[in-house]
Amino acid sequence: MLEQLSKRYGEAVAVDDVSLEVARGECVFLVGGSGCGKTTTLKMINRLVEPDAGRVVIDGQDHRELPPHTLRRQIGYGFQQVGLFPHLSVAENIAVTPDLLGWDPERQRARVHELLDLVELPAADFAARAPSELSGGQQQRVGLARALAAEPAVLLLDEPFGAVDPLTRDRLQQRFHEIRTRLGLTVVFVSHDMSEALLLADRIAVMHEGRLLQIDTPQALLKAPAHGQVEALLATPQRQREAVARILDAQP
Repeated sequence: MLEQLSKRYGEAVAVDDVSLEVARGECVFLVGGSGCGKTTTLKMINRLVEPDAGRVVIDGQDHRELPPHTLRRQIGYGFQQVGLFPHLSVAENIAVTPDLLGWDPERQRARVHELLDLVELPAADFAARAPSELSGGQQQRVGLARALAAEPAVLLLDEPFGAVDPLTRDRLQQRFHEIRTRLGLTVVFVSHDMSEALLLADRIAVMHEGRLLQIDTPQALLKAPAHGQVEALLATPQRQREAVARILDAQP
């Protein structure tokens, strides 16, 4: 739960009095144009950015009651650049947080193998590889596995599929939906792509100039946008859908 979160950088308001409740097992997308405050909001959840006002409550606990490094080890975090450590193998990258948490080697190995199977990168083929030996889509899947490694209660994702080609992105989106549904994950997902949000989100929170304009289900947003900025963000996927329909109708 986010309660009246605010963040300023000098005179610039990055996030302005944002309140948002995310239910257990729910996937909520934060969407909006560049500079709207969505990434800053996401980073305040795990204290990569400290709020100037407001608080974050996770499972009934104020996140400020935990040291930042302890909090971050309990929250999975994935982002567009992936950030795999080039000197570590795929398996070692995934096991970074479990190792910091003191898991024994056998438990780490079992978790790595389980997650590689989950993201469709068999351990026998991929565990020992270096990140440089992977395609962009494979690196994104390793990044997702790493974010899930310590069995987090909450998963934060910042445009994790934004740097791959459209076919790979579509497959990653499908696989993400399957994984998060199967595991019952609670997810806050930042994206600039409204089509992605409409396909994957349980609810979509639209931000503009640091403020939360509207939060609702994809169906409700499409039916009743409450603000001109929401309508503008919805216009692109609707226009694309109509263009495809015209092409199909024109076929002999």
